Amino acid sequence: MSHLAGEQAVQFEALEFTVRSSALSIAARVLEAALNGDTRDYRGPAASCACGAVARYAGRRGKAIITVVGALELERAYYHCGECGHGFFPRDQALHIGSASLSEGVLRMVGTTASLVSFAETEELLRTLSGVQVGAKQVERATEALGREIDADERAVIDPGIPTSTTMYLGIDGTGLPMRGSELAGRAGKQPDGTAKTREAKLVTIWSADGQQKDGTPVRTPGSVSYNAAIESAAISDTDEQLSDFANRVEREATRRGFNAAERRVVIGDGARWIRTIADELFPGAIGIIEMYHAKGTLSQARQGPLRSTERTCSL
Repeated sequence: MSHLAGEQAVQFEALEFTVRSSALSIAARVLEAALNGDTRDYRGPAASCACGAVARYAGRRGKAIITVVGALELERAYYHCGECGHGFFPRDQALHIGSASLSEGVLRMVGTTASLVSFAETEELLRTLSGVQVGAKQVERATEALGREIDADERAVIDPGIPTSTTMYLGIDGTGLPMRGSELAGRAGKQPDGTAKTREAKLVTIWSADGQQKDGTPVRTPGSVSYNAAIESAAISDTDEQLSDFANRVEREATRRGFNAAERRVVIGDGARWIRTIADELFPGAIGIIEMYHAKGTLSQARQGPLRSTERTCSL
């Protein structure tokens, strides 16, 4: 590329971003005018408060929010309750505008991006790719709030599903994640001094595998895979009447996916005792398979000499 061509490319790129910025600014003003011209959020001189008392209309108040076309000032009717001392904005509730002051569209963008990269990287990606300015701290607050909503929904909404195949597979595993010191206080670990540097995130995944590659290797059915994970305990004693927190998560996911309704159920894991306990408790009669990596490791150790007590089982 010649020097002149290079300069033209740079100028064209600058022009692209300038035009985009101008277009978004115009769109933001149009959206702002349309929203603020709609005063249906006014419910009259009084409205019911969540505490059960009556809240009084106290005028309209502005709030800066970030939308997919940029920042704008949203005007909303405000009601104040003298009984409980709190106020509320019907429009915020209707549009799902939370404390992070992000529109539903931006919240979706933030959640999608922050699930893949860091908060700071999310800020940079949103600014570069969409022209939307959301600070890293805003991303953090919004993402954590989304996480709490998703967690509550996962526990509350358990609609029994239909198996996607005659054979359904369920995998369970866990891995250590480095944590802040405040998250590890009082926890026993594998360090020489008995402390912990990690906590274990546990995962249950369910899928079907009806297809095959040319060499006969099974292939997961596209769109059949679901994942459900959390940093939760799987510990349980012989006298406990309730399932562990993670076992309850496994049961919920299995119910949603119709795993127990499949003609053939397969549970895959690394042979750990806690995985076998969950499989025996929730899925009696299911086929148990040790995944290849750990099966090969156990066989290799067996060739080298007697196994330790924790290595003597090769089945779920």
